[in-house]
Amino acid sequence: MEEDTANLRDEVCCLIDGQIGEDVKTLSKVQELLQGALDEKKILEQQLTAVSTETPTRIQGALQGAERAMQQMESLTTSNKQSRRATNSHLNRAEPMVQELRQMTEKVQELERCMEYMKWLALVEELSSEIQGSLLVNSAPFKLFHSSEVQKGISLGAMPSAVAHFAKLAQVSEAVRGSACSNLLAFVTSTILFWYKILKEKLSSEFDEVLKALNWPFVHSAVPMPPPPAQQIELKNRVETLFGQLVKLQLPDTLVSEDFSTQEYSRLPGSRPLLLPLHLMLQPLRKRFRYHFHGKKQTNGLDKPEWYLTQVLNWIRDHSDFLDNTIQPILEAEHLSHINAKVEFTRGLLNIVAAKLEHDIPELLFDEQLLSHTIDEHLLFNRELRNNYSYPAGQPDCLHVLTGKECFERWLVVEKKFAVEKIDSLLAAQTAWFPQYRDLEETDDLKVPECVESFMTLMLVITERYRVLPSPTHHLRFLELQLDLLDDFRVRLLQVMKLESTDPLAGRHSAILNGANYIIDILKEWSEQVFFLQLQYYSKEQETMESFNSALETLTASQDISKISQGFRDGQLDVLEGTVFDEILHLYDLLRIDMTATLQRTAVSDIKSRARPYRKDKWFAMPSPKDYIAPALSASLCELLQTLKERLQQLRHQLCPSVFNTLWMGIAEELNKFIYEEVILGNQFNEGGSVQLQYDMTKGLFPQFGDYTQRPENYFKELKESCILLTLKPGSAILLRDLLYQTLHAKQTIDHNTKDPSPDAALRDVGVYRLSPKAAELVLNLRTDWPK
Repeated sequence: MEEDTANLRDEVCCLIDGQIGEDVKTLSKVQELLQGALDEKKILEQQLTAVSTETPTRIQGALQGAERAMQQMESLTTSNKQSRRATNSHLNRAEPMVQELRQMTEKVQELERCMEYMKWLALVEELSSEIQGSLLVNSAPFKLFHSSEVQKGISLGAMPSAVAHFAKLAQVSEAVRGSACSNLLAFVTSTILFWYKILKEKLSSEFDEVLKALNWPFVHSAVPMPPPPAQQIELKNRVETLFGQLVKLQLPDTLVSEDFSTQEYSRLPGSRPLLLPLHLMLQPLRKRFRYHFHGKKQTNGLDKPEWYLTQVLNWIRDHSDFLDNTIQPILEAEHLSHINAKVEFTRGLLNIVAAKLEHDIPELLFDEQLLSHTIDEHLLFNRELRNNYSYPAGQPDCLHVLTGKECFERWLVVEKKFAVEKIDSLLAAQTAWFPQYRDLEETDDLKVPECVESFMTLMLVITERYRVLPSPTHHLRFLELQLDLLDDFRVRLLQVMKLESTDPLAGRHSAILNGANYIIDILKEWSEQVFFLQLQYYSKEQETMESFNSALETLTASQDISKISQGFRDGQLDVLEGTVFDEILHLYDLLRIDMTATLQRTAVSDIKSRARPYRKDKWFAMPSPKDYIAPALSASLCELLQTLKERLQQLRHQLCPSVFNTLWMGIAEELNKFIYEEVILGNQFNEGGSVQLQYDMTKGLFPQFGDYTQRPENYFKELKESCILLTLKPGSAILLRDLLYQTLHAKQTIDHNTKDPSPDAALRDVGVYRLSPKAAELVLNLRTDWPK
């Protein structure tokens, strides 16, 4: 108690000290503090009184509500128990009836399934009977349907009805395809195949007869006389009728494999089965192809793939009119306008070509020359087929055979070997480093060496060869080969360049530089093509997926897969950056920079060697300009200017414009720095020396570059501005020198509020922009013509 009283006393003391402090005059505030404390006490007592009167009433109400809730819960619990007892009693009484009802329901469902099963069987039997009735063989058992009597009984007039019912039977097969009733499926399949064989034999024999009457196929060297016009009309009508019936006779997709005769036209990847009538139309051509290009015939030679490829193109050409004008209208009449007769015919022939190529590949793999020739001919065949025979790009071709694993790997090896041999022969040629169009020198600005031009043509040919391949994976493999060849060629250029290091100004060094520059320009153009941009996307995407899969394989329990996923998403954002040629372009650019620097260094060294007399001129003791009748160039500068002119003309003749522009700018920069540091900063100038230097620069040095730019003095800014400072009138020069001195060396405090111009502004007023104030002061101090 005493401790609480002490604490209260301390708090009151702190409060009074805080309000009154040490000032005695503020004791009048005690009355205010006391009154405030009394008011607060009164408010607290009123709140305490309200709480003491209201709280019991609220508590009493809450207790009454709780009692009512307990009574309701007891009532609900009693009702729940009664309901549960009644429900259990009802379930016990109904359980026997439920079991009996479930059994009856299962029997009903089983009977319904049986009825559905019987309906499908009845439908199949009905359609089969309709076909049988249409063929007028009502009494013949199934096993006799292949007899000659049955075939004789089939009439042409009954065929449309039989084909129509067969089409319905095919629809039934499609309808029950997902059924678990294996016996029903087997019955439907066997029935369809049974009637398919019978109808196909009859219709195909009649179709062949009509086609022969029309002289199909059109491959005879001596074309027979066409039938009379009336007979032609009749034959075309029969072709239309039989073709439409054969289209309806098409097997469902699930049963196409049962017809072994059509499997020979399913070699192309992703291709759908040929229409039955087109399959029959291709049979005579297939027989002719096998006769001439299989076996021991002289026309069957591994070294002459162009023979059978040319024959196939001729067949497409010879039959195009008939397919477009006769067969295509039939397809449109049968509501098959989405099928192009010529395209389907071509696809069928390509299946025959693919079979031939698959047969020859094992032997071709052992002979590089034959394999390379076969690949060339097939690529040419594919290009001609697409470009000249309107075969759509989305349709499959025979190139998938060449991109098989074993054949494709061998193709890459052969491609690289022949390319390396070609590069060797290009570099070994006597005219390898001469421009290919040297006879047209005035129009040949690029000055590309013959070997480089031929090498990039080789790269372009390789690109065109693999561009048509079906998969981006194959494209990337060939791109990798191209990059290897480009790097190999760069190394060869380096080797030749080192042999020419003793005399870089000779023509071969410049030719190599022109070639490297040409390769860079071509690769930059290729980098912007859609084809190579797509390859960049595929390449980056493949790298990202490989890294993502590797990270998943090494993922441990403590690692967070979300971080790997985030890295994968970040990698996807980078797939559109850069190009496939960035790395090789960087290497070639380094080569170009190095060779340009070598030429520049050699040329500048040669020019500098002629500058010694000019540097030693007595610039501080030259005669006044008034002593000359007319100004003239310094004699010591003439040799330097002559050498500069010869080197610039020589380099301009040897180099392409883009490289030469870079080179002469570099030479100008070197000369500007050399004369500024060695001639100007290394001497003292009187009035005559300053004027002579300015005349030498403006009338001698600068005009040497006038053929390459309209304002050559802009490339010699230090020289130009130094001449301005050296020839500035003495009064202006003194004022400028004093301003620069005060700014750079004065120790007294500078008043920034003065109206004196800044050094930079003063220099700009006299035309000096490049030189700093310190450098400008240094140049001004080189003058010896200050007034005494």
